[in-house]
Amino acid sequence: MLHNLHPEKLGTHGEAMTEAVTSCVHCGFCLPTCPTYRELGQEMDSPRGRIILMKEVLEGSLEMEDALPHIDRCLGCLACEPACPSGVSYRDLISPFRARAEAERKPRGFLEKLRRKLIASTVTDPDRFSRRAKLAKIGRPFAKLLPKSFRPFFELLPHGPLSEPESIAPHYRPENREPRAQVALLTGCAQQVLAPEINRAAIEVLLANGVEIFVPEGQGCCGALSWHVGDLEAAQNFARQNLAAYSEVGDLDAILTTAAGCGSGMQEYG
Repeated sequence: MLHNLHPEKLGTHGEAMTEAVTSCVHCGFCLPTCPTYRELGQEMDSPRGRIILMKEVLEGSLEMEDALPHIDRCLGCLACEPACPSGVSYRDLISPFRARAEAERKPRGFLEKLRRKLIASTVTDPDRFSRRAKLAKIGRPFAKLLPKSFRPFFELLPHGPLSEPESIAPHYRPENREPRAQVALLTGCAQQVLAPEINRAAIEVLLANGVEIFVPEGQGCCGALSWHVGDLEAAQNFARQNLAAYSEVGDLDAILTTAAGCGSGMQEYG
Protein backbone atom coordinates (compact mmCIF):
# COMPACT_ATOMS: atom_id res chain seq x y z
CA MET A 1 0.00 0.00 0.00
CA LEU A 2 1.07 3.58 -0.44
CA HIS A 3 2.19 4.86 2.93
CA ASN A 4 0.00 7.96 3.09
CA LEU A 5 -2.82 7.25 0.65
CA HIS A 6 -5.39 4.53 0.25
CA PRO A 7 -6.63 3.35 -3.18
CA GLU A 8 -10.10 4.80 -2.64
CA LYS A 9 -8.56 8.26 -2.26
CA LEU A 10 -6.99 8.07 -5.71
CA GLY A 11 -10.32 8.07 -7.54
CA THR A 12 -11.62 5.77 -10.24
CA HIS A 13 -8.28 4.10 -10.97
CA GLY A 14 -7.00 4.06 -7.37
CA GLU A 15 -6.79 0.30 -6.85
CA ALA A 16 -5.04 -0.32 -10.17
CA MET A 17 -2.61 2.55 -9.56
CA THR A 18 -1.72 1.23 -6.10
CA GLU A 19 -1.19 -2.27 -7.49
CA ALA A 20 1.13 -0.96 -10.21
CA VAL A 21 3.21 1.09 -7.75
CA THR A 22 3.63 -1.68 -5.21
CA SER A 23 4.39 -4.41 -7.79
CA CYS A 24 7.58 -2.71 -9.00
CA VAL A 25 10.74 -4.15 -7.36
CA HIS A 26 13.08 -1.69 -9.16
CA CYS A 27 15.06 -4.51 -10.81
CA GLY A 28 15.96 -2.46 -13.90
CA PHE A 29 14.90 -4.97 -16.56
CA CYS A 30 12.75 -2.20 -18.06
CA LEU A 31 15.65 0.21 -18.61
CA PRO A 32 16.99 -1.09 -21.97
CA THR A 33 13.45 -1.30 -23.38
CA CYS A 34 12.62 2.35 -22.67
CA PRO A 35 13.33 4.74 -25.58
CA THR A 36 13.57 7.84 -23.39
CA TYR A 37 16.02 6.17 -21.01
CA ARG A 38 18.16 4.95 -23.91
CA GLU A 39 18.20 8.45 -25.35
CA LEU A 40 18.62 10.51 -22.17
CA GLY A 41 20.30 8.05 -19.79
CA GLN A 42 18.50 9.52 -16.78
CA GLU A 43 16.98 7.28 -14.12
CA MET A 44 13.98 9.59 -13.75
CA ASP A 45 13.27 9.14 -17.47
CA SER A 46 12.95 5.37 -17.11
CA PRO A 47 9.83 3.37 -16.16
CA ARG A 48 11.06 2.51 -12.67
CA GLY A 49 12.21 6.08 -12.13
CA ARG A 50 8.82 7.43 -13.15
CA ILE A 51 7.09 4.93 -10.88
CA ILE A 52 9.11 6.27 -7.94
CA LEU A 53 8.25 9.85 -8.91
CA MET A 54 4.54 9.05 -9.21
CA LYS A 55 4.59 7.19 -5.89
CA GLU A 56 6.16 10.17 -4.14
CA VAL A 57 3.63 12.56 -5.66
CA LEU A 58 0.71 10.36 -4.61
CA GLU A 59 2.15 10.10 -1.10
CA GLY A 60 2.56 13.86 -0.92
CA SER A 61 6.36 13.93 -0.55
CA LEU A 62 6.99 15.44 -4.01
CA GLU A 63 5.31 18.31 -5.80
CA MET A 64 3.42 17.41 -8.95
CA GLU A 65 5.22 20.11 -10.98
CA ASP A 66 8.62 18.60 -10.09
CA ALA A 67 7.64 15.19 -11.45
CA LEU A 68 5.77 16.27 -14.58
CA PRO A 69 8.78 17.02 -16.86
CA HIS A 70 9.81 13.37 -16.60
CA ILE A 71 6.26 12.01 -16.74
CA ASP A 72 5.51 14.09 -19.84
CA ARG A 73 8.50 12.59 -21.68
CA CYS A 74 7.08 9.07 -21.44
CA LEU A 75 5.92 7.92 -24.88
CA GLY A 76 3.39 5.49 -23.42
CA CYS A 77 4.74 2.76 -25.71
CA LEU A 78 4.49 0.15 -22.91
CA ALA A 79 7.63 -1.65 -24.13
CA CYS A 80 8.52 -1.95 -20.45
CA GLU A 81 5.55 -4.21 -19.63
CA PRO A 82 6.65 -7.44 -21.36
CA ALA A 83 10.20 -6.93 -20.01
CA CYS A 84 9.01 -6.70 -16.40
CA PRO A 85 9.45 -9.96 -14.41
CA SER A 86 7.06 -8.66 -11.74
CA GLY A 87 4.25 -8.04 -14.23
CA VAL A 88 3.87 -4.35 -13.38
CA SER A 89 0.88 -2.96 -15.31
CA TYR A 90 2.52 0.35 -16.17
CA ARG A 91 -0.51 1.35 -18.28
CA ASP A 92 -2.64 1.35 -15.11
CA LEU A 93 -0.37 4.02 -13.67
CA ILE A 94 0.94 6.36 -16.36
CA SER A 95 -2.35 7.36 -18.04
CA PRO A 96 -4.44 7.65 -14.84
CA PHE A 97 -1.62 9.68 -13.29
CA ARG A 98 -1.63 12.03 -16.27
CA ALA A 99 -5.38 12.46 -15.92
CA ARG A 100 -4.85 13.32 -12.27
CA ALA A 101 -2.03 15.71 -13.18
CA GLU A 102 -4.22 17.57 -15.67
CA ALA A 103 -6.69 18.31 -12.90
CA GLU A 104 -3.98 19.54 -10.51
CA ARG A 105 -1.26 21.16 -12.59
CA LYS A 106 -0.74 24.89 -12.95
CA PRO A 107 -2.74 26.56 -15.74
CA ARG A 108 -1.04 26.27 -19.13
CA GLY A 109 0.00 29.31 -21.15
CA PHE A 110 -2.03 30.46 -24.14
CA LEU A 111 0.34 28.99 -26.77
CA GLU A 112 0.50 25.62 -25.02
CA LYS A 113 -3.30 25.47 -24.74
CA LEU A 114 -3.58 26.35 -28.43
CA ARG A 115 -1.02 23.72 -29.45
CA ARG A 116 -2.76 20.96 -27.51
CA LYS A 117 -6.16 21.98 -28.89
CA LEU A 118 -4.83 21.93 -32.46
CA ILE A 119 -3.35 18.47 -32.01
CA ALA A 120 -6.46 17.07 -30.34
CA SER A 121 -8.81 18.48 -32.98
CA THR A 122 -6.60 17.55 -35.95
CA VAL A 123 -5.29 14.03 -35.43
CA THR A 124 -8.63 12.65 -34.22
CA ASP A 125 -10.52 13.66 -37.39
CA PRO A 126 -9.26 12.23 -40.73
CA ASP A 127 -10.95 14.85 -42.92
CA ARG A 128 -9.66 17.72 -40.82
CA PHE A 129 -6.22 16.11 -40.61
CA SER A 130 -6.04 15.79 -44.39
CA ARG A 131 -6.98 19.43 -44.97
CA ARG A 132 -4.63 20.84 -42.36
CA ALA A 133 -1.77 18.59 -43.43
CA LYS A 134 -2.00 19.90 -46.98
CA LEU A 135 -1.95 23.48 -45.72
CA ALA A 136 1.00 22.69 -43.48
CA LYS A 137 2.98 21.28 -46.42
CA ILE A 138 2.41 24.53 -48.31
CA GLY A 139 3.51 26.54 -45.28
CA ARG A 140 6.51 24.36 -44.43
CA PRO A 141 9.09 26.91 -45.75
CA PHE A 142 7.80 29.42 -43.19
CA ALA A 143 7.77 27.05 -40.18
CA LYS A 144 10.92 28.61 -38.70
CA LEU A 145 9.01 31.84 -38.20
CA LEU A 146 6.65 30.11 -35.74
CA PRO A 147 7.22 29.36 -32.04
CA LYS A 148 9.43 26.29 -31.62
CA SER A 149 6.64 24.18 -30.10
CA PHE A 150 4.54 24.57 -33.29
CA ARG A 151 7.24 23.56 -35.78
CA PRO A 152 6.70 19.78 -35.50
CA PHE A 153 3.30 20.29 -37.19
CA PHE A 154 5.27 21.10 -40.34
CA GLU A 155 8.53 19.20 -39.87
CA LEU A 156 7.07 15.75 -39.15
CA LEU A 157 4.80 15.60 -42.18
CA PRO A 158 5.94 13.16 -44.89
CA HIS A 159 7.41 14.77 -47.99
CA GLY A 160 5.43 12.62 -50.40
CA PRO A 161 1.79 13.21 -51.42
CA LEU A 162 -0.91 12.76 -48.82
CA SER A 163 -3.99 10.66 -49.44
CA GLU A 164 -7.58 11.70 -49.11
CA PRO A 165 -9.34 9.76 -46.33
CA GLU A 166 -10.52 6.68 -48.14
CA SER A 167 -14.18 5.84 -48.35
CA ILE A 168 -14.65 2.40 -46.82
CA ALA A 169 -17.92 0.54 -47.19
CA PRO A 170 -19.82 -0.23 -43.98
CA HIS A 171 -20.04 -3.95 -44.75
CA TYR A 172 -17.95 -6.57 -46.56
CA ARG A 173 -19.03 -10.19 -46.96
CA PRO A 174 -16.99 -13.03 -48.51
CA GLU A 175 -18.26 -14.14 -51.90
CA ASN A 176 -19.70 -17.61 -52.46
CA ARG A 177 -19.10 -18.86 -48.92
CA GLU A 178 -20.52 -18.64 -45.44
CA PRO A 179 -18.48 -16.34 -43.17
CA ARG A 180 -16.28 -18.17 -40.72
CA ALA A 181 -16.22 -15.14 -38.40
CA GLN A 182 -17.69 -11.67 -38.00
CA VAL A 183 -15.53 -8.74 -36.99
CA ALA A 184 -15.69 -4.96 -36.75
CA LEU A 185 -12.83 -2.89 -38.13
CA LEU A 186 -11.66 0.31 -36.47
CA THR A 187 -10.18 2.29 -39.35
CA GLY A 188 -7.99 4.67 -37.35
CA CYS A 189 -7.68 8.44 -37.74
CA ALA A 190 -4.20 9.50 -38.83
CA GLN A 191 -3.66 6.19 -40.59
CA GLN A 192 -6.46 6.90 -43.05
CA VAL A 193 -4.47 9.91 -44.25
CA LEU A 194 -0.87 8.71 -43.88
CA ALA A 195 -1.23 5.05 -44.93
CA PRO A 196 -4.73 4.14 -46.18
CA GLU A 197 -3.36 1.12 -48.04
CA ILE A 198 -3.01 -0.71 -44.72
CA ASN A 199 -6.77 -0.87 -44.19
CA ARG A 200 -7.32 -1.88 -47.82
CA ALA A 201 -4.86 -4.75 -47.43
CA ALA A 202 -6.44 -5.84 -44.14
CA ILE A 203 -9.90 -6.00 -45.71
CA GLU A 204 -8.58 -8.06 -48.64
CA VAL A 205 -6.84 -10.52 -46.30
CA LEU A 206 -9.89 -10.90 -44.07
CA LEU A 207 -12.22 -11.50 -47.02
CA ALA A 208 -9.81 -14.03 -48.51
CA ASN A 209 -10.00 -15.91 -45.22
CA GLY A 210 -13.78 -15.91 -45.14
CA VAL A 211 -14.27 -13.19 -42.54
CA GLU A 212 -17.28 -10.88 -42.66
CA ILE A 213 -16.34 -7.27 -41.87
CA PHE A 214 -18.43 -4.47 -40.42
CA VAL A 215 -17.19 -0.87 -40.43
CA PRO A 216 -19.79 1.03 -38.36
CA GLU A 217 -20.31 4.56 -39.60
CA GLY A 218 -20.84 5.80 -36.06
CA GLN A 219 -17.34 4.93 -34.91
CA GLY A 220 -14.67 7.57 -34.44
CA CYS A 221 -11.29 8.10 -32.83
CA CYS A 222 -10.26 5.32 -30.43
CA GLY A 223 -9.52 7.94 -27.75
CA ALA A 224 -5.88 6.91 -27.21
CA LEU A 225 -4.48 10.38 -27.91
CA SER A 226 -6.81 12.00 -25.38
CA TRP A 227 -6.25 9.31 -22.76
CA HIS A 228 -2.48 9.34 -23.05
CA VAL A 229 -2.30 13.11 -22.50
CA GLY A 230 -4.61 12.96 -19.50
CA ASP A 231 -7.91 14.11 -21.03
CA LEU A 232 -10.04 11.47 -19.36
CA GLU A 233 -13.39 13.04 -20.30
CA ALA A 234 -12.60 13.15 -24.04
CA ALA A 235 -11.22 9.60 -23.97
CA GLN A 236 -14.36 8.31 -22.28
CA ASN A 237 -16.57 10.08 -24.81
CA PHE A 238 -14.69 8.49 -27.72
CA ALA A 239 -14.91 5.08 -26.05
CA ARG A 240 -18.66 5.40 -25.49
CA GLN A 241 -19.17 6.47 -29.11
CA ASN A 242 -17.30 3.43 -30.42
CA LEU A 243 -18.89 0.93 -28.06
CA ALA A 244 -22.33 2.22 -29.05
CA ALA A 245 -21.44 1.89 -32.75
CA TYR A 246 -20.21 -1.69 -32.35
CA SER A 247 -23.19 -2.72 -30.23
CA GLU A 248 -25.50 -1.80 -33.11
CA VAL A 249 -23.79 -4.36 -35.34
CA GLY A 250 -24.73 -7.28 -33.10
CA ASP A 251 -22.61 -10.25 -32.06
CA LEU A 252 -18.97 -9.97 -33.11
CA ASP A 253 -16.09 -12.37 -32.77
CA ALA A 254 -13.58 -9.55 -32.49
CA ILE A 255 -12.95 -5.86 -32.98
CA LEU A 256 -9.86 -5.37 -35.12
CA THR A 257 -7.60 -2.45 -35.87
CA THR A 258 -4.45 -2.26 -37.95
CA ALA A 259 -3.15 0.79 -36.04
CA ALA A 260 -1.05 -0.21 -33.03
CA GLY A 261 -1.86 2.94 -31.06
CA CYS A 262 -5.58 2.35 -31.52
CA GLY A 263 -5.22 -1.24 -30.36
CA SER A 264 -3.38 -0.14 -27.25
CA GLY A 265 -5.99 2.53 -26.53
CA MET A 266 -8.96 0.18 -26.98
CA GLN A 267 -7.42 -2.39 -24.65
CA GLU A 268 -7.72 0.26 -21.91
CA TYR A 269 -11.47 0.82 -22.41
CA GLY A 270 -12.21 -1.23 -19.32
